Amino acid sequence: MTQKLTRRQFALLSANVGMASFVVAGLPSAARAQQAVAKLGHFSSSNQQNFSKATGSMQAAMGEGVDVQYVGVTGGPQILTAMASDEMDLCNLGSSPMIVGFAKGLPISMIYVHKIIKGSEALCVKPDSGIETMADLKGKRIGCPFNTTVHFALLAGMKAAGLSASDATLINLNADAIPAAWDSGAIDAAYIWYPVLQLLEESGGRTIFSGADLIEDGTFVFDGIVVRDGFKEEHPDLVLAYLKELDRINGIYRDDPQQMASVMAPFLQIPEETAMTYAKKTHTLSPAEQLTDTWMGEPGATDTGVLNTIRQQADFLQDAGQVTSMPDNFAQFIDSSFLQKMI
Repeated sequence: MTQKLTRRQFALLSANVGMASFVVAGLPSAARAQQAVAKLGHFSSSNQQNFSKATGSMQAAMGEGVDVQYVGVTGGPQILTAMASDEMDLCNLGSSPMIVGFAKGLPISMIYVHKIIKGSEALCVKPDSGIETMADLKGKRIGCPFNTTVHFALLAGMKAAGLSASDATLINLNADAIPAAWDSGAIDAAYIWYPVLQLLEESGGRTIFSGADLIEDGTFVFDGIVVRDGFKEEHPDLVLAYLKELDRINGIYRDDPQQMASVMAPFLQIPEETAMTYAKKTHTLSPAEQLTDTWMGEPGATDTGVLNTIRQQADFLQDAGQVTSMPDNFAQFIDSSFLQKMI
């Protein structure tokens, strides 16, 4: 029988975000001060970064002379703030908050497509909401974290249904605040990711729209790996090591999800089935695929799927009033040179 993620397990999972860092054990403070430091952001789900933390594989990939620190995050705005203050060097980031970072002039670059978002993020509606289609969102209250991929997907789905953002009440909620708002009746629906999405489904919610529906219309929603430019310039070898290890882990998620689940279940105190579900909904690309114009393209490419998607999302964010101005050239923020070195 399929095991479910309980509220207690979700609380334990969320609490794991509070583990701010992992410091190389056994080294005196003076030795640590002389080391290169890599501050790696990670979410609390069964993602590849958490797998590297659980197994120590990223530390091994970067080498003993590097102080690898893991910084827990809950959303895109937190990542942007951390990178702006040099408190984070590398992290996966949704395309929408990434664009906000570009618009604000943050010194960051996208260097890798972390995953393509399909069914792992979706619009879930309450059973008594009267919402059957996207058009039924008119006049309803919808919770989602603003300036994130789910925010963009919601706006894109509403536009396709002939609705504007003002046709519904969009409520800015962090992921961990959505279950309480759902239970209290403060919202009629939520566009959110796993594991919160699973909790809503277990509460009787029904998903009616996801990133997979947007792909059918030619709109991609994705997470990218973003690096702080100062770190990229100072430690290009560590950036390359990070991406190579991430690519190796992607292979495990794709080809041997049971291996991943057996590691992540005890690490996050969740059922193996929950971890397996995450693996099945994680859609990644090889470095060779990413170097095609369908995705990031070769260094210097200006007509690619990633750039076209970024431009589309930038228009959505500007129309929604989330940003007031956009850069003229987004290509300056896309760096596929590390991908070239991986093939």
